[in-house]
Amino acid sequence: MDVLLQSLLVWALTLTGYDDPGYLPKIEAVSHETLATKLCDSDYCTAVAYYDSQTETIFYDNRMDLKTDDGARGFLLHEMVHFLQDKNGEIKPEDMDCQTRIAIEHEAYRVQQFFLKEHQKDTFQIDMAVAVLPSLCAEEGETVK
Repeated sequence: MDVLLQSLLVWALTLTGYDDPGYLPKIEAVSHETLATKLCDSDYCTAVAYYDSQTETIFYDNRMDLKTDDGARGFLLHEMVHFLQDKNGEIKPEDMDCQTRIAIEHEAYRVQQFFLKEHQKDTFQIDMAVAVLPSLCAEEGETVK
C-alpha cells in the first residue's frame, strides 16, 4: 500500500505545487456505514472517502479495490490533496467560510479529474460534483462570487 500512497503523493505534489510534508498520511479502510454515519445526514450517502486532519488519516470505503481500480485510486488521490492542503496550512477548520471550503474541494477535484483523464477513465461523476459546488454556499445563505 505504501507504494500506491507514494505514487499518489507524487501526483498530488506535482499537480498542486504544495511542499512535501516528508511523510504519508495514515490510511484506513472502513465500512460504508461508518462513512455514512460520519459524513452524511441522510440515508442516501455517496461518500467513499474522507481525510481527517486531527488524526492525519484517510478513511476509505472498504469495498473499493485500490489495487486495480483507477477510479478508486482517484478518490484516494483527492483525499491526498486534502492531506497536502492541511500540511501546507490551507485547511483551518475553525475559520473556513463556505467559499474557502469550496475552493479547497475544487482543487482536490481538479487533481482527481486530471488523474482520471490520464488513465482514460470517465470523469462525469467528478464533473457533476464540481458543477454543484457553488450551490453549497447558496444553501448556507452565502453569496457565491
